[in-house]
Amino acid sequence: MSDIDWWVWLIIALVAVAVIAGLVAASRAASRKKEQERIRREDEQREKAALLREDAKQTSVDIKRREADALAAKADAEEARLAAEELERKAEAHRAEADSTRSAVDERLMEADRIDPDVQVDADRKADAKDVRRTDIPDDGRHRQ
Repeated sequence: MSDIDWWVWLIIALVAVAVIAGLVAASRAASRKKEQERIRREDEQREKAALLREDAKQTSVDIKRREADALAAKADAEEARLAAEELERKAEAHRAEADSTRSAVDERLMEADRIDPDVQVDADRKADAKDVRRTDIPDDGRHRQ
């Protein structure tokens, strides 16, 4: 053969195979490590996505509750507006009734002044007859001047 014995070639071949096997094993280990890192990252992303979905679900529930509260407040406001309108109608009716009653009272006072022999009604007083209030007549029905 050549200058180098066969057993040296065998050792060189074994070392080369060992180096190649080591490189393949290291490559596989690195590949497994990358795969495990990828799986870990994906799991973290899944957990983060699940948390985001849960947060979105809770926020959605909160939004629905707020929308319901807004609708209830709007209904309460509408009810209050209708009640206020009803009170305004009642107030107007009471005001109209009071004005009517006041006119009737003023007419009776004017008639009383007109027929009362103790009361002299001059022209100015006839014009302001609605504002005239008889305070000079005692409650017992007797007149004073």
